[in-house]
Amino acid sequence: MTTAAAYRSDHRPDTAAFEESAGTITGFAYAGTLETEIAAGGITGASALDLLDDMLAIREVEETIVRLRSGGYDPLPGYDYRGPTHVSIGQEASPVGACSVLRLDDNVTSSHRGHGDAVAKGFAAIRTMSDEMLLARVPGSKGGTHEELLEAALEEHVYRVIAELFGKDEGYSAGRGGGMHIGDFSTGNLGANAIVGGSVPIATGAAMAHRYRKSDRVVCCFAGDGAYANGVVLESLNWAAQAQWTNHLAGDNAYGIPVIYFIQNNHYGMTHHTDEEVMGIRHLARRAAGFAENNMHAETVDGMDVLAVRDAVRRATALCRAGEGPVLIEASTYRYYGHSLSDPRNEYRTREEEAAWRAVDAIERLKGQLVAAGVTDADGVAAVEAKVRARNARAAVRASQATDPDPADALKFLYTDTTSDVLPAGQGEVVPFAPVPESKKGADGSITYRDAIREALAEEMTRDRRVLFYGEDVADYGGAFKLTKGLLESFGRDRVFNTPISEAAICGTAVGAAIVGLRPVVELMYMDFALMASDQIANQAAKWHYMSGGQVEVPLVVRASVGAGKGYGGQHSQTLESLFTHLPGIYVVYPSNPADAKGLLKSAIRTNNPVLFVESQGLYPTKGVVPEGEHLVPIGVAKVVRDGTDVTLVSWGPAVPDALAAADRLAAEDGVQAEVIDLRSLVPLDMEAVLESVRKTGRCVVASQAVLMGSFVNEVVARIQAEVFDYLDAPVARIGAQAGISPQAESLERAFLPNAGDIYEAAKGLL
Repeated sequence: MTTAAAYRSDHRPDTAAFEESAGTITGFAYAGTLETEIAAGGITGASALDLLDDMLAIREVEETIVRLRSGGYDPLPGYDYRGPTHVSIGQEASPVGACSVLRLDDNVTSSHRGHGDAVAKGFAAIRTMSDEMLLARVPGSKGGTHEELLEAALEEHVYRVIAELFGKDEGYSAGRGGGMHIGDFSTGNLGANAIVGGSVPIATGAAMAHRYRKSDRVVCCFAGDGAYANGVVLESLNWAAQAQWTNHLAGDNAYGIPVIYFIQNNHYGMTHHTDEEVMGIRHLARRAAGFAENNMHAETVDGMDVLAVRDAVRRATALCRAGEGPVLIEASTYRYYGHSLSDPRNEYRTREEEAAWRAVDAIERLKGQLVAAGVTDADGVAAVEAKVRARNARAAVRASQATDPDPADALKFLYTDTTSDVLPAGQGEVVPFAPVPESKKGADGSITYRDAIREALAEEMTRDRRVLFYGEDVADYGGAFKLTKGLLESFGRDRVFNTPISEAAICGTAVGAAIVGLRPVVELMYMDFALMASDQIANQAAKWHYMSGGQVEVPLVVRASVGAGKGYGGQHSQTLESLFTHLPGIYVVYPSNPADAKGLLKSAIRTNNPVLFVESQGLYPTKGVVPEGEHLVPIGVAKVVRDGTDVTLVSWGPAVPDALAAADRLAAEDGVQAEVIDLRSLVPLDMEAVLESVRKTGRCVVASQAVLMGSFVNEVVARIQAEVFDYLDAPVARIGAQAGISPQAESLERAFLPNAGDIYEAAKGLL
């Protein structure tokens, strides 16, 4: 582990003139052939035949999609295929060449055009498996020779890929992900992504996790040329190239992120020509020069030559395993079809262009080299082709007859009910480098909300070494609100570190790290900035358990503070928890007091669901007594914080103290006993606690600091009126901020935000 560095940089003014070269990036340098590769011992004839098999398998799967859409796939006449049709026909050499030199335990991520990547990684991994492993992959297998087991496992892989394309229960993701999100986590495929570039930070985070564990595993991140104009992709390159991974701050963990950014450059983003239209550079490999002094070892290779790709990725994996990653490879390739089958491509391509690319087709090139090298003859090539077609036809027919998911299971895999309450061997009993910061206690033993959060984080980091914490300025400085001051000294830079100002990369890398087994906690300085990371929170963290059909869990916590009431204006004050309650797959928690802040954060870190943990900056200095010892508060359980009989006040976060103040005023001035319920978590929602109270009181006010328009307040109100309408003696009242933008001026902000007086007046009005 890397201890907290006593080092402090002494950055004095330096204005000496200099010139700096961006270095050299080479392209198309590979000059080998199959014959020279065999002679040099780089490949065997049998492995070369496997490469042909793998490329043919990809093409056959994708041509099946094409023919099904046109009604011309003979094994399945009339089959109604309704999935997406983003085929990668023509690009087969890229995933096959790359995956052929990856290990079973290495990872890949992919894009919406990821069927080929899925087939390639699965086939390459399966070819390395023992008989016992192969047998386990084929349900009902009676065994046989290694060759028979291998062929059965390959066919099972094709079957499960096609079954996922067909939306079947037997598909890799149980029909929940489909073709654009296909992944087989058992062979290291962390899934395809329908968000262009969306998987790049995930790959980066997975590689970061491998580095943290001092593993020599590598992540190969497949993404298209269009992705490399995407903000989060460029942010991910910067993330992977950070100096802190390899310089003096890294201590004994001074090696780079083991990720290969593999650009499948087919020269079309969708219908536009990438190179000469929407980019300012000719070769995308040059992108790397902007992020690392060594240009990420970048090179451009012939993506229509499986041997050239194989050579480049072999060298890249060696660099990564030696701690010299990241590496960027641009493979120049081509897809023969449009963006999807609804795109005829004739509006922006010429026949001459397509003919020129088909003349260097990767499959035909390898066929010729196999014959020229004497590995096989024309009949041998034809035999491989026939085997692949027959295998695919059997798999496709079988997939068409597979099980349609039960409509009653539409929400299955949305959340998991598992936790990390029981730690895996070797993950517990962390001895901090320095004593964990102690909270300053009042005479009654109370501590602040801020210290309660730090205590929870420190306790969980001590309990479980898989828990990492990172964000902007959280290390030496302790974060903008000094909440994490001292954790760096206790746990070291491997586990507490600063990040670039990139909320999308912060959250995206957390998704990748969580998917491969860590439990990251990340900080967003202001909740407003969650909008910068909304794709990685809403489309990635929240969805991967479901889209993978339960293959993977995403145990991460995003801490986001709300600054309302401090005069910080429209971009540093928004209370946005309502937005994220509309995005199923993620828990949303908002504690109102120190005891709950500590107990809920500990529970959030232990659940295997992603959690958005909302904190009020206004509550940071407030004090409360936190129970001694192990203190956990269950997520999804509301709390009655004041008993009453006349009216129910429902709230969360900083609106809870306001509700309590309103209840005290109602009792003192009006003799009204208000019952106050602190929801504590919005997703999952303990609605029964609210309904039980309303059945008793007959009246209800629901309040939060969020803008009332579109607020989660309205969800609670609607549920009350739908489910206990007969018990109501008055309409349910709603309290929230005005439908506007948080102003800076104090007088305006007081008018904008709700307060205890507003809750009091609403409750009194119901009576």
